[in-house]
Amino acid sequence: MKNQEIKRKIMDTTRNLMRHNTHITIKDIADASYINIAAVNYHFGSKENLLMAVMDEVVEKLKLDIINLIEKHKDVTPVENFIESIVTYIYNYAIDNIGILNYLFLTKELQNESSNALIKTFFTENEFTRMVYQNLKQAHKTDNQKELASRYMILFSSFSIPLFIQLSEINQKSTTKIETFKDPEFRKLYIKQLVKMVEL
Repeated sequence: MKNQEIKRKIMDTTRNLMRHNTHITIKDIADASYINIAAVNYHFGSKENLLMAVMDEVVEKLKLDIINLIEKHKDVTPVENFIESIVTYIYNYAIDNIGILNYLFLTKELQNESSNALIKTFFTENEFTRMVYQNLKQAHKTDNQKELASRYMILFSSFSIPLFIQLSEINQKSTTKIETFKDPEFRKLYIKQLVKMVEL
């Protein structure tokens, strides 16, 4: 097996392990990849480097998925349906990737690096933020950058809520149940209030 194939296998295995585990060791990764620990260190230098390489891919895929979702639903009306599709996607992502989210937001060994990755992806000028701003600009018929930035921040924060509720569940820091998002009536009220906040 070529070096690139081995690296790809290690990263894919690590990502799968991270999806539902809030703590993994380099031995876990090596065993699941059917290689020795020395091989993991040879290709990535350390477990932390490997985890960050995986997290970079995860954040990039999340960004691209949301871009595709925006493009797919940009002409959907009423706007509540558009927002519901994004909230539902993020909720489902949280359920399916709870371990990855824990590493992304809460694990101290990756906290600085993962925070930088999130800021670079969602709060600097790039294809994703330009697309979102363009949609906000068209919806509100304004070029006021501060107004657009405030609406973007509200949207991003609101979409992130299901993620943090799910994380609080696994870390036993809250009695709030993310299962409420499965309740159609609750989700409808949530989206209604979200739309009201950004005055769409």
